[in-house]
Amino acid sequence: MKLFDTMEKKIVEIALPKEVRIYVCGITAYDYSHIGHARNIVLFDVLRRYLEFKGHRVKMVQNFTDIDDKIINRAIKEGKTALQVSSRFINEFMRDVEELNVKECIRPRVSEFIPKIISAIERLLNDGFAYKIERENGWDVYFHVPRFESYGRLSGLSTEELKRHRIEPDPLKKDVRDFSLWKSAKEEDFKANSYFESPWGYGRPGWHIECTVMSSEILGIPFDIHGGGMDLIFPHHENERAQSYALFGREPVKYWLHNNFVTVNGEKMSKSLGNIVRIRDVVEKYGGMALRYFLLSSHYRHPLDFSHGKLMEAKRSYDYLLNTLRNADMEISYIKTFEGGRGGDVIESRMTDFMLALENDFNTPKALSVMHELSGIINTKLFTSSLESLETAFKELYTMMDIFGFLRRYERSPILSQDEMKRIIEREEARRRKDFFTADRIREEFRKKGIQLVDTKHGTRWFISSSF
Repeated sequence: MKLFDTMEKKIVEIALPKEVRIYVCGITAYDYSHIGHARNIVLFDVLRRYLEFKGHRVKMVQNFTDIDDKIINRAIKEGKTALQVSSRFINEFMRDVEELNVKECIRPRVSEFIPKIISAIERLLNDGFAYKIERENGWDVYFHVPRFESYGRLSGLSTEELKRHRIEPDPLKKDVRDFSLWKSAKEEDFKANSYFESPWGYGRPGWHIECTVMSSEILGIPFDIHGGGMDLIFPHHENERAQSYALFGREPVKYWLHNNFVTVNGEKMSKSLGNIVRIRDVVEKYGGMALRYFLLSSHYRHPLDFSHGKLMEAKRSYDYLLNTLRNADMEISYIKTFEGGRGGDVIESRMTDFMLALENDFNTPKALSVMHELSGIINTKLFTSSLESLETAFKELYTMMDIFGFLRRYERSPILSQDEMKRIIEREEARRRKDFFTADRIREEFRKKGIQLVDTKHGTRWFISSSF
């Protein structure tokens, strides 16, 4: 399998063990999640599903940042504690991912790892990678970037570019690139109850050390894939790499994988522009599967521009795939119920093409096009293909859709009993003589059993009502 490795700045052939360990940076829980978050979540969910399809066990971790300036600011504004605010939006996030049909994974919270974080910072101090600066309520602790010679390799930024990008100006720092490991508590931290006891007084961890500790504690070092949005390459992942190397003396990650942004009218979503699109607002209007389809319709390294027209098209495309799957299933159950078997046309396999698309830098739009090619052939040969070929095509399309997370729950159309066969025949005879009262009564009998009847030019077909 080939993926674009941010460290190498090129597509590389990746070698993965039987158990693949993946860490993906999750949300900072201070507000409702937007579709930029969703792109990252869905991408790595599909990667996980595909690796499991190939026979790997996948240990997937996506964290929650529940200690942060933005959380603290909201907590003070609302008269709550920081953890009350973060817990609320973690719960809201979990509602969103359920709508997106994302598989469950390990979801640690920063607040659960404070002792481990403190221990890691102590090691960095003892080994000379960090230093303290005295403040009013204790000590700040900084990582000293010049101690890590290959700093900047992940992002590819020069020393001057790294200096310009710093967001933590402090005249007391030894180097402008140095970043925070521990922040001594300030007035706002006490107000929001967002502080912890440490050897350096009350305070809280810096952002970057949090993921270093959680990933290494849960997955070990090195783990296989570290993922996130491309906005995290610098400073977050650059700093994670530096800390981890200092702690463990080796590269912490085998492959770095980053996805591009979701834009609105060509601009990155931001509160200042007022163009944030929340996951739940899109789900409410178009459904979770339509949003999931939209997020996979562009290559992960390309920008994806949001519009309502594109969501409508995504919904139509998803519905087409689902209806094709159901049509094939209904025809299979009809053949097995009334005919026992059928010879006919062959539907050629498309699974190799589907897998090649994903093997080649995880080209999800190409894989989607393969699904549509297969669906078109299924619909063309639905009533002329052999039973064996139709069953194989159904299984292929089902597998593809399942890898993409497009099937929340799906029940196969049943083979009918002798009595049910008779009722279907009676209903078709009633429809021919325009006895719609009897036809509707029989339809209602099946509906009460959870079976939806469908009238086609080739006769009656059926599916399980709750299946989608």
